[in-house]
Amino acid sequence: MVDGAGSFDCIVLAAGASRRMGRSKLYLSFGGRTLIETTVGHALGAGARVIVVARPEDDRLAELLARDAEIVRNPDPERGMLSSLREALSLVSAERFFFIPADMPLVGSGVYRAMAALGAAVPVIPRARGRSGHPVLLPSSLIPAIRALPEGKTLKELIAEAGAVYLDLEDESVLADIDTAADYEAAAASGWTAARSALGRSGAAG
Repeated sequence: MVDGAGSFDCIVLAAGASRRMGRSKLYLSFGGRTLIETTVGHALGAGARVIVVARPEDDRLAELLARDAEIVRNPDPERGMLSSLREALSLVSAERFFFIPADMPLVGSGVYRAMAALGAAVPVIPRARGRSGHPVLLPSSLIPAIRALPEGKTLKELIAEAGAVYLDLEDESVLADIDTAADYEAAAASGWTAARSALGRSGAAG
């Protein structure tokens, strides 16, 4: 728990197919652990209770994170990221919750703490160099609206209508996802500090 910020949950979206990587990203070695353990570990380090959304066939994830996170499976992850988020909403118990793609292990605990410390009752979005990124912090009061989001309306639009505020950061990790083999190799070769900046300049999160 972050002092003065209240408790919060964090949904880690780990049901992607890793098509651009060509193999599962979750179990790549990263910082002495797997990529997914690193992403989850940073959220835990900030005091979050973590919920991970997995693919239906991914039994390894539940074994790997049994002590660190609650696992929920998306029976049809090809429906997209919003479907994974919706699968996890029933497990959210805090007044606010983050969501973040699993392939953003460079986002450290300090980012979560800084966002939670705002104490805002509206969505909070991190921003670096004028670009929005992840994690996104939402009030749990938005859960019914997320579940009822009509076809043709995006989650981004809903968040904007809810009065989202932006937290400007120097930390470019909020823009940096490890999407391709080149991204992973750059992170491994450069070290975390350099990789935050390099991937932030080229990354697709935003």
